[in-house]
Amino acid sequence: MKKQNSFIKLVSPFFTLFLIFYVIFVIWSAVSCLNAAAVLGGNIPQEFLRVKIYGSSSDSDGNIGTGTVSGTISIIDSNGNEIAVIERSWSGAYLAVEFARVSFDGKYFVFPSRIYGKNRIIEERRERSHGTLLEKYYDDYGQCMLLGYGSSLNARKKLYHIAAFATGKYRAPSFGLVSRFSIDLSGCRPDRYYSISFDENGRAVVEEL
Repeated sequence: MKKQNSFIKLVSPFFTLFLIFYVIFVIWSAVSCLNAAAVLGGNIPQEFLRVKIYGSSSDSDGNIGTGTVSGTISIIDSNGNEIAVIERSWSGAYLAVEFARVSFDGKYFVFPSRIYGKNRIIEERRERSHGTLLEKYYDDYGQCMLLGYGSSLNARKKLYHIAAFATGKYRAPSFGLVSRFSIDLSGCRPDRYYSISFDENGRAVVEEL
């Protein structure tokens, strides 16, 4: 019992410090986002992704839906230029893209957060927890590169704070400000390019190029 009490006395100050620093971090992340949103306009309408799906393959037993689906995902900045290109395969028969949307004072900011494979058009919750995280491809050196050429360094840094908050990079509570939703790509035909954008009303638009 003495050893246990000694351990608690030893660990307790560190745990208290951790809580204090975490609370400070949470407050800082929220204030940073609010300040950034007050200066920036929303980032829609904008094109965010271009997608080309090569097709799906069955497993060794010929079972469709337990194999892989391959494709190319290009992340697009506000000038219509490619930031990054991701070419690979995902487990499943179809692809879907998850977006994170955050609202501050009537302004909406949208960020592509994840691409993943699924085995049914009606997805299972666990399928959404896998896939490829996209934030790291457009957030770099404290800047959000979704703002293209012509944007200021200060604006890219401010949008970075909002993107990190929205996509969960900060590991802080979202306070109900962030919503996540997926766009199903099962209707996209193989070897065709598709654009994923959002209009001024926040409506997702998937169209063939």
